[in-house]
Amino acid sequence: MNSKPSLAYVNQQIKKMRLNGVAFDLDKYLDSFKLNKNAVASLKWLNNPVWWRSIENKSCILTPRKGDDVPFVRSLWADQDFIHSFHRLAKPLHESDEQLTNILNGEWSSSLDLNNSLHWIIRCSKGDPYGLLSLVEISCQHRRSEIILGVVPGSPFGLSTAAMLTLFEFYFKKIKFNKIISNVFEDNPRSLKSTLHLGFRIEGRFLKHTLDPKTNQFQNMTQLGLLKEDAFCSGNARLAKKLFS
Repeated sequence: MNSKPSLAYVNQQIKKMRLNGVAFDLDKYLDSFKLNKNAVASLKWLNNPVWWRSIENKSCILTPRKGDDVPFVRSLWADQDFIHSFHRLAKPLHESDEQLTNILNGEWSSSLDLNNSLHWIIRCSKGDPYGLLSLVEISCQHRRSEIILGVVPGSPFGLSTAAMLTLFEFYFKKIKFNKIISNVFEDNPRSLKSTLHLGFRIEGRFLKHTLDPKTNQFQNMTQLGLLKEDAFCSGNARLAKKLFS
């Protein structure tokens, strides 16, 4: 008698079908393997279509970052001021467009047990791209992650705030995570102020914590956290009404 396939094997097959654009019924596909209930529940959660859908609000659209976004991603990495503000430790992009397309599509098609990060393109209501939003170091067990966000100069007014509030709806209500962490460099007081304004609380300060590749100096960092009970505070409710109504 053939042994039952492992959860990892089944998950990899689902990823391949998603990457290749194969239409399939997840429930029927999983039933064909005769897996136990816990394995089926885990696979259904990891491969729920919600992970690959766009997140929309009246003034903001978050679209999953894919291979089609290579030109826009390259334009952001070419902007040294943007990268220094968004993620100064970001690795250089692969020189080959083909390889970079494969990398982005591979990240997009992976479930969280294969790649513990999610990436979106921040777009205005018309669909024009203006920035990136990423969740990294995602812990499904502890229902937390770190957020990294950046928009280019000249973005529509309030777009970065709208992107955060749009994410909150998905993050805390749809997938029911518990906490978001934001790490802010000391030389970015504007980011610290805006993060606090959205309900985050300072949880700690780390002296000379990270080497800045631009200045070759060790930088202090502030860690902030936002719990689900604080994400929909009265201040954020007023912001959401202003931006989305």
